[in-house]
Amino acid sequence: MNRWGLRLLAVTLALVAWFAFSVEKRELQSEKVFETTVRYENYPGLVILERVESVRVGVRGPVSRVRSLNPLQIDVFVEVLEPAKGVFEIPLSAENVFLPEDLDVVSIEPNVIPIELDRQIDHLLGVRARLEGEAAAGAVVTDPEILPPMVLVRGPQSRIDEAGVLTTTPIDLTGHALDFETQARVVSPDPLISVVQPAFVTVRIPLEIPGTGNGESENPPLD
Repeated sequence: MNRWGLRLLAVTLALVAWFAFSVEKRELQSEKVFETTVRYENYPGLVILERVESVRVGVRGPVSRVRSLNPLQIDVFVEVLEPAKGVFEIPLSAENVFLPEDLDVVSIEPNVIPIELDRQIDHLLGVRARLEGEAAAGAVVTDPEILPPMVLVRGPQSRIDEAGVLTTTPIDLTGHALDFETQARVVSPDPLISVVQPAFVTVRIPLEIPGTGNGESENPPLD
């Protein structure tokens, strides 16, 4: 192929590329609203108490791009610039939204969302045995013993203050007439409060049969 032929081929390819690009640019525009999960920054020493889990993001772009867009491709990121204990109202704009190329944000609902932060603390809380069922032979529980009596928890200060005391998983008394002990898991009363250690406690259940005398159990003491 001579030089003129090569030039003609180059011009032809350039025209084809330009035409394809122009067609894409002229493609009809479309808008669609997507339900999108909101992602939050982690703040050392703080816990998010209340937050909005999702917002509706209006997206505009070429019809083919909007149709093929997966909500998982949309990221809404929220950050508190000066995080501290308290409630904050965070305005949302297109700068908070990350989209694939050739797509634009046209709306966000709601466009202002609240976020509440609290101080994260470690604290010791007492544990109470959760008993269910009826003991055999009319035996009654006197004073359950928890070992250790307190466990370490971690979570938002306000929630820990409200919790007061933890409980164990249910301990069934059915069929028991003598003192017994068992292992039970410690249950957190709040999903934001985590049990650090120990996760399990020993529960000693003393049982007394009414009428055995002096209000004391006839069972031998537990070791």
